[in-house]
Amino acid sequence: MHASGFDRTRPLLLAAMAVLALAGFAIGHPDILSGANFDSMAVFGVEIGMIALGQTLVISGGDSGIDLSVGAIAGLAQVVLGRLLHADVAWPLAVAVTLGAGLGLGAINALAVTWLRIAPIIATLATLFGYAGLALVLSGGTNIDLTQQSSWFLALGQGRVLGLPFQLIALYLPLLAMFAFLQHGTGYGRALYLTGTNDRAAALAGLRVGRLRGAAYVLCGLTATIAGIVGAARLGTARPDAGMNDNLISIAIVVLGGTGIFGGTGSVVGTALATVVIAIVDYGLSYNDFNPIYQAGVIGVILIGVILVENPVLAWRARRFK
Repeated sequence: MHASGFDRTRPLLLAAMAVLALAGFAIGHPDILSGANFDSMAVFGVEIGMIALGQTLVISGGDSGIDLSVGAIAGLAQVVLGRLLHADVAWPLAVAVTLGAGLGLGAINALAVTWLRIAPIIATLATLFGYAGLALVLSGGTNIDLTQQSSWFLALGQGRVLGLPFQLIALYLPLLAMFAFLQHGTGYGRALYLTGTNDRAAALAGLRVGRLRGAAYVLCGLTATIAGIVGAARLGTARPDAGMNDNLISIAIVVLGGTGIFGGTGSVVGTALATVVIAIVDYGLSYNDFNPIYQAGVIGVILIGVILVENPVLAWRARRFK
């Protein structure tokens, strides 16, 4: 493990898992290796992957940091966007206002955790219900049709760049690069790692622990909002229940990617690789007509399996370099 929180072991393990998962699914259905299917995997991975990027910052900041409201933020963002578009607000302005709202929702989480000192799991569970309820009220409990909106807006989720999904090339990869730089190339990233490792030492070093963690929640709200906007453009529908399962899946991706649940370790690079694994597994199970009720259980088994495989490796490395 480096001081940056980046573990070399986990990316290799995740890459091997991705290859094995693809190979396993291809045995039963070789056509899963087609370009169209890879495209579908990428489209799914982009949205949950964006949410996982923000979740990585929250969890790596320590203090049992976690954001259970990310799915509700994505759903509420879709409803706000849908209402603005139906009010004939120009789509660029509607998107900008929705992004601002997402920052505000993340800021509410930040204030609850850092200022009111409510335990993160309780604070974000409360805002989960609050945001989800508000989405239902604003939408009237129904989906909002966006199929007649500007083709430029719909391109955010349906467009192509160099033959690949627009949201992958123009949104997710730049966002991943920015978050990687933020984590590993800025003072904020280093300070957040120190805060996650030992917040008392961080405070004694003059760091504003509350502000560091609060900023992570704000950024997490932003990434969830972006994912919601992309999802609405992709489906041409704003759904109040969009992202309903994203809370736990995003946390599973972050932990699978090597971010310690108690903070101070991890990288969005590992999170991105874990997103690839989950996207392959989720799509592969659906493609093979696996009962969707059990898909979440499979992800849990994968998470436990990675930890069981990695722990002996880490123990061996610790003994070797002791």
